[in-house]
Amino acid sequence: MHIFTAAIATETNSFSPIPTNEANFADDFHPAGSLPDTPVMFAAPMQVARRRAAEQGWRVTEGLAASAQPSGLIRKSTWEAYRDRLLADLQAAGPVDVVLLGLHGAMMADGYPDCEGDLLGRVRAIAGAGVVIGGLLDPHCHLTPAMLAAADVLIAYKHYPHLDAFDRAEELWQLCTRAAQGLCRPVMASSDCRMISLFYTPVEPMRGFVAAMTRAEQEPGILSVSLIHGFPWGDVAEMGTRMLVISDGDAAKAQSAADGFAQLLQSFRGSTMTPLVPVVEAVKTAAGHNGEAPLVLADFADNCGAGAPSDATFLLDALIRADVPDVAIAFLHDPQAIDLCKAGGVGARMPLRVGGKTSRFSGPPLDLDVEVMHIAENARHDFGIGHFEAGTVVVVRTGRNVDIVMSSNRIQCITPAAFSDFGIDPASKRVLVPKSMQHFYIMFSRLGGPVLYVESPGVASMDLPNLPYARINRDIWPFNAAASLCDRHHAVP
Repeated sequence: MHIFTAAIATETNSFSPIPTNEANFADDFHPAGSLPDTPVMFAAPMQVARRRAAEQGWRVTEGLAASAQPSGLIRKSTWEAYRDRLLADLQAAGPVDVVLLGLHGAMMADGYPDCEGDLLGRVRAIAGAGVVIGGLLDPHCHLTPAMLAAADVLIAYKHYPHLDAFDRAEELWQLCTRAAQGLCRPVMASSDCRMISLFYTPVEPMRGFVAAMTRAEQEPGILSVSLIHGFPWGDVAEMGTRMLVISDGDAAKAQSAADGFAQLLQSFRGSTMTPLVPVVEAVKTAAGHNGEAPLVLADFADNCGAGAPSDATFLLDALIRADVPDVAIAFLHDPQAIDLCKAGGVGARMPLRVGGKTSRFSGPPLDLDVEVMHIAENARHDFGIGHFEAGTVVVVRTGRNVDIVMSSNRIQCITPAAFSDFGIDPASKRVLVPKSMQHFYIMFSRLGGPVLYVESPGVASMDLPNLPYARINRDIWPFNAAASLCDRHHAVP
């Protein structure tokens, strides 16, 4: 058997002021045949295929692997160049039996509102009708008719945080290779849940929902169940939550299961994410916090993992103005401030303008007197199933022991190593501020202190009805509080 595998992924925030071009992909760009062995989440299907094909004695051809930190619209020429390079890799591979792709599902480029649908359609045209095409998706994606029509198998991570990427890649491998051998006949069906929200799977009710999805996969004839969370900040017609079920040759069974899960999920409206607290309330809690473990305040809307600039100062400014001591925040993206600190060197005491540079969603720049505490070149932020290239990391201290961890690359804060790797003991702090939406939760909650999700202005705000959408269907919750399930679904035989 001959398997072709490749990956291209990013997440496009329609409201982000940061364009996406070749420079954004530079840190995670691997030409055909050069993907490393170290875990790379977006390329999990490639790394699973590499290992599994070797075990089976099958041939595997690896194409392009490229990923970019979530930002704004992809430049048209960038998308076309990378897409065509991947397609050329497939063409050069010759006849194949299976195509396995690492995707995201929420990529948008200038002129291409559905990059994955565009790519999958072209892959189908090259590979042919008899080839099994599978794709692994981030659940924060848009499930489009073009994607469903071109692929045989689409599977999304089940968990948020996304700790199961390699488990789902194994599932994708199994289904696609079995289908290529004639051992199963995947049939996909989706059901529109008529809503959009965030779904935190470590806690109820979503923990039980994911368990139910897993149980359903043990039923005869059901091969896979995925919850497509949707990406709230993608201004496309398909933005929204959907269920995706794959059955073994039975379209009606797949559709019935998808509709049943969609109905159950809609009953959870408004209860699937932790409530957000205003900045004023978060600062008041911080000022009164005297627990043994640090209070964690997630800077929710400035999460670069959802396309935000990561240079917002709203929460940091409020904590400093309230004279809250022993605070640490990571990662604030400010290459200009980093260059000034490098010129001064560790130990330098200097005035520094911090943050607030990218857009009106970044807040005011803060003029602070700081001491440069730490400088790390070629730094990285590891999180178990992968890592982020941080570029240069600089820690500065201001005021009452307030530490600001700045990175020259935009990266999300996922573990307390964002502090401990750069000379800060997280346990010594009264308040920790990760710029993250949910991926931080598991590791930071283990510190033992309370965790609050803070709502401040930003391109990843959950004040969805007031965002300037132009293309979405507003006849869904929360835009339409009365929205209920209807017959909007899509089945592919």
